[in-house]
Amino acid sequence: MRCVRCGTELMEGDRFCPECGAKQEADQTVKDSIPTACPSCGAPITPEMRFCQQCGSPLREAAKSASSANNGSVVTESVDSVTTESMAAESWGVDSADDGKKSPTATYPAQPMPDSPELSSAMDEWSESADADAGGKRNRNIVIAVIAALVVVALVAVGIVMLVGHHGQSVETTATTTVSNPSKTEKRAKSNAKTEEKQSKDCAATPDASLSGVSASGSVLIATVDFSARACGDTAWKGKNVKISVKDSDNEVIASAVYDFTNDPVRFENGEATRKLAYTTGQYWRASDQIRTSTTTMVVQGNSPTTGFAAGDVNGAKGGAKIAESDVERYAQQALSWQLDHDRSAVSALYDTPTTQLSSKKYDMEVDGKTWKYNDIYAQYLELRAKWPRTVLAWASDYDYYTRNGYASDYYVILSGETFGSKEEGRAWCSENGFGSNDCMAIALD
Repeated sequence: MRCVRCGTELMEGDRFCPECGAKQEADQTVKDSIPTACPSCGAPITPEMRFCQQCGSPLREAAKSASSANNGSVVTESVDSVTTESMAAESWGVDSADDGKKSPTATYPAQPMPDSPELSSAMDEWSESADADAGGKRNRNIVIAVIAALVVVALVAVGIVMLVGHHGQSVETTATTTVSNPSKTEKRAKSNAKTEEKQSKDCAATPDASLSGVSASGSVLIATVDFSARACGDTAWKGKNVKISVKDSDNEVIASAVYDFTNDPVRFENGEATRKLAYTTGQYWRASDQIRTSTTTMVVQGNSPTTGFAAGDVNGAKGGAKIAESDVERYAQQALSWQLDHDRSAVSALYDTPTTQLSSKKYDMEVDGKTWKYNDIYAQYLELRAKWPRTVLAWASDYDYYTRNGYASDYYVILSGETFGSKEEGRAWCSENGFGSNDCMAIALD
């Protein structure tokens, strides 16, 4: 056996050449059995060749024939090596059939490989020669496949990034919207908190007032009052002993009372506020349905004197205390005069028609231990009218019915305004409504 590189004679079992140091095949007889010339044309060949480069004949059969000359174990190893190489080539799509025909792609059963280092080395070299022909094409296919895979991966990655970015932006937008747009309840709560904080401060200015509405609750006048004070802004007004009066178009006071807002302040928003005020009898001097709000004016005066205690609230309207008694009498007397003129036509309509008389009083008259004043007379008129809206006021001296017999007629008469077919019906009405014989009587003006 000789060195595969320099040709130096080797001893049996040498693995490396003692001359050049080249690694030797474990069993040179394996390689020596491989033909070195084409059996068809005689052209030189190498172990790596599968086909003769001169005539194109397949060299597999030559290798098989040469291997048959050796012992059985070596032949078996060579055949197995070629078979393995052929199977590898077929798995990569390499032509391996004779006469230029493509080898069938049948699956070969696995062959047990003998555990021989020499045979393994020969098979490695033979497999490398089989792979060499398809290597270039296979490498190109692999490169193309890898590039395509990388492109796909890159596109998928870009898509994921865009999707995540869009989702993140949506979440961020939603979060921002949620933060910058709180619910209506939160807005209202914050607004109320700010308003309460501002309104905890006192406003020293005295506001203006105007009458925007009137109504009645029994014999109580309910006035809806609009307050205005630019200086108050969003603060609270805690005026004490404030007299609030209502005047008609003739500048006559028709309602007046004193209110204390110390513990129940008027709360302004942008200098505006609205409150309801209650005026009891003795605090107002005109029936609610006879007040024209558009022709009224209001006066607000602080630090005003009061008489007695404040009346209680009525249906949410703040009650007040009476003003000075002298002013009450003056306003009541003016109210009686205005009422006589206002009701004159209604009284005339009762001529020759039975009606009922509910009261006849004059100033300083004593009845049942009570001395009647102007305010008492007008208060009685308002209370009766609250029950019977047709009630009218008349001055007895203006009608023959009261003067014809020469009796004193300088008193105020209150008539129910109800009409009947006879005086008997009128007397029955008095009884039905709980009046005594001295408090209600049937009359017929003529």
